[in-house]
Amino acid sequence: MFEGVIAWLEQMALSVPLPLFVSVGGIVEEILAPIPSPLVSVMAGSVTAAQEWGVTYLLWICAIATVAKTVGAWLFYVLGDKLEDVAVPRFGKYIGVSHQDLEHFGEHFNGTQKDTLILLIIRAIPVMPSTPISLLCGILKIRMHTFVLATLIGFYIRNLTFMLIGYTGLHAMESLMQGIDMAETVLKLAIVGGGLAVLAWLYWKRRTGHPAKWLKWKR
Repeated sequence: MFEGVIAWLEQMALSVPLPLFVSVGGIVEEILAPIPSPLVSVMAGSVTAAQEWGVTYLLWICAIATVAKTVGAWLFYVLGDKLEDVAVPRFGKYIGVSHQDLEHFGEHFNGTQKDTLILLIIRAIPVMPSTPISLLCGILKIRMHTFVLATLIGFYIRNLTFMLIGYTGLHAMESLMQGIDMAETVLKLAIVGGGLAVLAWLYWKRRTGHPAKWLKWKR
């Protein structure tokens, strides 16, 4: 199925105006996590070069793609927020974590330039998987303006990096994309594994009578 979506995106890149391609492609790419994250941006850079548009036009296309990907990331933020509302009241008692605990913990990552900068840097890293970060921000109730601002700037840096790769027409572009996709997959597995390890640790602390005090640390 995903190979069909990739083929559809590749055809779209050559058959519709570039702003429309990066708008639709950015959202699709963000929602369908198995699709390589550099795909749309690299193709957009290649098409920009093939159509002999300048770097200024590339910066504009990057802005459109960034907004589209941010919309996709916001959907996962909302999903994480709703999952926390449903799951924690039902299952949080088994690991000693309440809705108030997560809200209190999330408050330590809101409201300062340092917090925004940290999330921005994470978003800008080319090999960092996007979906788990968006879900986690929603689960921890990170403030919407912090999430959106950091995501917009971080995604712009990330997208521009990939677009410049496509624009310059590097010969190793395909292998580079495969390498980035592989690194993202490894990081996704590491994040999921780390999350499961934390849940197992919290469950063990709950069973041994030691509450998760780390959720209540003071800044």
